[in-house]
Amino acid sequence: MRLLADCGNTSVKLALAEGRTVQAFARLKADPAQLSAAIYEHAGAIEELVLLPGNWRNSDVVRTWWAGVCCDLPVRTIGDEILLPVVGQYPGMGVDRIVAGIAACVLERQPVLVVDAGTATTIGAWYHDGRSEPPAGCRFLGGLILPAARTCLAGLAAMAPALPLVEPLGPGSSAAQRSTVAAIGAAMGIGYGPMVAACLIKLSRETGIRTTVFTGGNVDLLVDSQVAHRDRVREQLTMDGLAWLAER
Repeated sequence: MRLLADCGNTSVKLALAEGRTVQAFARLKADPAQLSAAIYEHAGAIEELVLLPGNWRNSDVVRTWWAGVCCDLPVRTIGDEILLPVVGQYPGMGVDRIVAGIAACVLERQPVLVVDAGTATTIGAWYHDGRSEPPAGCRFLGGLILPAARTCLAGLAAMAPALPLVEPLGPGSSAAQRSTVAAIGAAMGIGYGPMVAACLIKLSRETGIRTTVFTGGNVDLLVDSQVAHRDRVREQLTMDGLAWLAER
């Protein structure tokens, strides 16, 4: 059994996997106590940690925690001990985007658009020939990166200190708001989904790809905005990619 850890910007995603099968999934703070609690029942069965580096602070927390509680067990890092296949990625492309794209090709076995609604919302176009075992026949065609709703709001508050930091409201909110807090929250709730939809429409037109999968911690706002259908959400897509790469 492997422990998979995706060290994102705002959370650490943990999963347990046997072979290519992901059995459990949790989204946690980068806190050693939470990490230990998450694996408590399965600690004796875990044989190694597979780490997807992202935010370096969260990656360091996970590495230090692992060294303290499982010092005799190995850790393999995606991009180092586990090499990424060459699938048309550009230099400096986020490792998480590559892993999620490969996982989508494995699952869909056809060309697919991948939307990962994390701290940043990434949209990628992936070609797969439908016949070969990925990564053969799999290629990244290009894509877009835009801020998530909460990231937009944090940036607005940072750039305009007179404005408050608020949470996005739902996409069904009224546009005729009569307070600053509500006006900001409603605007982001109304506007985030269409912003992502516009990017998806253009990328689909340019690539001819019609199939889309969605993942990420902020995907619910895209579902509420009717940009994403719930049956196209793959919550553990990156974990599926990690399990596949580690087993391969």
